[in-house]
Amino acid sequence: MSRSALPALDAHAHIAPDVTPTQIAALGQSVVFAMTRSLDEARKVKNRRDPALVWGIGVHPGLATAREAWDPEQFTALLGSFALVGEIGLDRRGGDLVRQRSIFKDVLSIVRSEPVLVSIHSNGLATEVVEHLQAAGMRGAILHWFNGDSTDIAGAIETDAYFSVNAAMSEDQIRQLPPERVLCETDFPTRKIRARKPADTERIEHLLSQIWNKTPEEVRARTWWNLRTLSERSGAIERLPEAVADTLLYL
Repeated sequence: MSRSALPALDAHAHIAPDVTPTQIAALGQSVVFAMTRSLDEARKVKNRRDPALVWGIGVHPGLATAREAWDPEQFTALLGSFALVGEIGLDRRGGDLVRQRSIFKDVLSIVRSEPVLVSIHSNGLATEVVEHLQAAGMRGAILHWFNGDSTDIAGAIETDAYFSVNAAMSEDQIRQLPPERVLCETDFPTRKIRARKPADTERIEHLLSQIWNKTPEEVRARTWWNLRTLSERSGAIERLPEAVADTLLYL
């Protein structure tokens, strides 16, 4: 399937839980991994069935209200409604690192054997995040906007991690990542990336085409194939929206 036939794939963005069908339609032909930041947001979207969106259940490490409301029993009860966990992780500037670490360990313990995709935040704490993945036996996580060094990248690859990359990342950083483990993201509405909307992946696809010496069409096909591989290995393909699963299966 060519890039022109494949929807844009955005593996990490933020969309309001009350987004309307009209607003979703404005994203065009796309699939967006829509992160939530708290269990409250996850509750609001758990029954939504938006073909273009893969909703996540998340506890953002940098959001104090999300940390305060963390409840592992509630998380576990909600988890069955989701194919995606995100956004979770650690944030050096997010405050209360003791609490962040406790929640991150809890979440990894709960999800490591579940058929889900897991998008992980590691701002300023890449080495520690990788150490937590290794300690938990977590396989196949997606490290969002990962800026670890070569040792961190090697450690992440040992855990079968994937990497969602964006146009604000350096070319040198992206070159270190195996093409077979890369997905595109916008992290919308982060201003630094200058994405106009979720699924605005043209800039990162163009950057990857230069780095990989491939056409943008080949880049999009590569990232979709990577998602298929990860979704099949994790079992998440069974929980993904039908339209997304069908796109993966007919690549």
